[in-house]
Amino acid sequence: MKSISIIILICVFVLIGVTAYIAFQNRNSEALRSKVVPGIAIVLVGACFTIWFSLKSETISRQFTSTLFFHKQDKLPLDEYCKDDYKFGGYQFRIELLHFIKDRIEQDEELKKATFNSDRNKIEEFYHDLVLVKLLSRFSWMYADWWDVQLDSVRRGRSFTSSVSPVKPIASSMTLKLEDYLETLDSNDKLRKLLELFLEQYPNKKITLPPKTKVGILKSEYTKALLLTNPFVRVSIAVDGRGGSIGLGDYQWFLGYDRKESENFWSEHLRVRCEAKFERFRSGHPEMPKYKRWVETMFAEVEEQLGDEKRLERARDYRDLIGQ
Repeated sequence: MKSISIIILICVFVLIGVTAYIAFQNRNSEALRSKVVPGIAIVLVGACFTIWFSLKSETISRQFTSTLFFHKQDKLPLDEYCKDDYKFGGYQFRIELLHFIKDRIEQDEELKKATFNSDRNKIEEFYHDLVLVKLLSRFSWMYADWWDVQLDSVRRGRSFTSSVSPVKPIASSMTLKLEDYLETLDSNDKLRKLLELFLEQYPNKKITLPPKTKVGILKSEYTKALLLTNPFVRVSIAVDGRGGSIGLGDYQWFLGYDRKESENFWSEHLRVRCEAKFERFRSGHPEMPKYKRWVETMFAEVEEQLGDEKRLERARDYRDLIGQ
């Protein structure tokens, strides 16, 4: 089918070439100017409309809830209290982020003095910001060397391991350091300062991206969003704050806690909205499948890392496997 389309396209170009040659040789003809030229214009307009209505602007989107659990008194995440993280679906934060969180709570005077009853909003904002730090840190691992990748994850006993490999042939790319994401934030912004401190502690993190990709972070009162834009697609990963609730919910029983133990923790509720809008006038471009794969892989991993349903599914699987 592809070869037939190519042959038809070649024939069309040959006919256009022959027509143009004959028209040029007879360029002083009155009949040519009065009849043929308007006819060609009508054909071209028709071709433009055909192309316009044939091209489609596609969108890929995912939306899901996400919950973070932390202790109300010392503000540390649940990971610090339950080392058997498989019981609540796996770690909330990798070891480097856990160290970073502990350091921030100990060294940031405002956060250190904050109490849950009086300053809950400050603690909630801290964890809201940490979601973006977590995603950028994960992307720096996923996209350390390539952007068109295949991500394979497998459970091995109580651990969950992932490996990344490029989809070949390897696509052309560009590399940005995580510092480049901060340029759209005000110099006094708390999220910017948090990311700067994280990068001081864990420098040289970078993300490989498609060519000509621009990045940034957009913030409003309740929303923080990562933006990635290039000639093929505009990607947004937005995290909305939605308040919270006392206790661990279903994980109280998974962890074997009584009601009092559970109510020592706070569940911070978030909504994650992933959306990618593809450029209409490149919908048939031969490179477009790579960009769609890039988006689908990225969104799947965001949901794997943050999604409530994914976490609950993993926790249930582990509970059934160990018979508790």
